[in-house]
Formats: sequence, structure tokens, C-alpha cells
Amino acid sequence: MSMVVLFGASFLFFPSDLSESIPALAESLKGVDALISVVGGPGIGSQEHLIHASIQAGVKRFIPSEYGIDLDLHAPSIAFVGAKVPIRKLLRSDEISSKLEHTFIENGFFIDGFFFPFLNWNISAESVAVNIPGTGDVPLTVIHQSDVARFIAEVLRSDPALSRNKTLKFEGDRFTWNQARELVSKALVPVPGVKSTFSTSYTSVEQLEKKLETAQGHEWVQLQLLLATTRGQGMLSHNHNKLFPNVKPISAKDYVAGLLAQFCL
Repeated sequence: MSMVVLFGASFLFFPSDLSESIPALAESLKGVDALISVVGGPGIGSQEHLIHASIQAGVKRFIPSEYGIDLDLHAPSIAFVGAKVPIRKLLRSDEISSKLEHTFIENGFFIDGFFFPFLNWNISAESVAVNIPGTGDVPLTVIHQSDVARFIAEVLRSDPALSRNKTLKFEGDRFTWNQARELVSKALVPVPGVKSTFSTSYTSVEQLEKKLETAQGHEWVQLQLLLATTRGQGMLSHNHNKLFPNVKPISAKDYVAGLLAQFCL
């Protein structure tokens, strides 16, 4: 367990086994004002234990591990996020909401995870290759993880009424796949004497849907994410950035320039 100060706010980090009894978890949470959950995978469903433990410990606010698409709107058609839905329902229930406040955070895609092989990008010192889902013309929302952390710090410092039992949407930038490709292309810095290549290919929605029928594991998740971007499900309808003007998210252009500078193509 450790205490750190990030973005002007104090945070207590503690690793915890979510299979522990609720009283044991509650003991770990004593003195905590707000619990920010960042669990992933199997831990998503186990947040129910954290919710009940938070109530026992006197925690005032619970922010569940979501940080993605609009769950209320899109969860029914994106199977892998389904485990997050019962947590929302529980936090909204009269039984829980009367004892524990919540804030849901939606932010589209993390830009610092976008330009990597899991989403069909391969960037090296010699080449760039991207396989774009669909036509590549549907916009999506992106944001850096550190900017989400800054927004959350501002939420916890601000008037509780701004975020009490509400969904807040935060946006760093937005682009289509084709625009992202152009950002990468323009940010390339050729190295004298090094031959580099840039290739682009496309996979149709029909092909992705066909692959999804038999996909398992990480590929099953990957294909759902790719398909979500073709359906506009990665785009937030609006954002609440203006409520927290102290946060200035990094633009997609600046992020990509910094990313490509590491490779000095």
C-alpha cells in the first residue's frame, strides 16, 4: 500500500485480492473517500465485492472500471463489455445508490493503445503497416490514459454535484481510421540511408463479422473492438471537458508525432 500525489490530488494505491471476504476488503478501504477501480478482465465482475466493501468502510464515491464506450447505448451489441453492465445496474439501484455515490467515466478509445498490433498497426524503424476495418471513414473518440487520470483528479476536487451519480464523458480528440493513417504518414521523419515502407490495407465489415463467428480469446475481443469502430460505437455523442477546464488533453497530432519520434523513421 502506498500514498502518492498525482495531478495535485492524493491517491492511496493498494493491491487487493477481490476474492477476499467483504469485511477484509472493507478493512483495507477504511479512511478512503473515493474508490477508483481499474481492474480488468475477470476482475470486472468482482467489483460487486468492492461495492459492498466500500459501503461497509464508509467510502463516499465509487468509480467503476469502465473507461470506454457508452455502455448504456452500445453494450447490448458488444458482448465482451457485458460484465460491466451488472455493475452499473447495481450502483444505480436504490439499495446501493442511497449508501454509495457513483460516477461513470466514458472516454472512447485510449490513444496510447490505438497504434499497436492489437488494433492492426505495426510500426517499426523500417516500416509502417495498418489494416483498416471497413472503409475507414467512421469517426471515433480517443484520449490518453494520463488525461483520463487528470480528469478524474479534477472530478474529485470539484463540486460533488457535478459528478454525483452521473456519467461523465471525456474526449482527447477524434479521427477516422483514414485520418489516423494520414497523421502517421505526415509525422514520419525519414532517416538518411534507411529505406522505409508504408502500407495500407482494408478488411470489410463482412469479413470481420465472418471471422468473429469462430474467434476466441484475444481475437474475439479484438474483432469486436474493430467492428465497433466501423459502426460509430467508438464515438462519444458529446463530452464534459468544459466542466473541468484545467485539463488540456493531448491532441492526436501531438501524440502521434511523439510516438513516431521514438522510431525516427
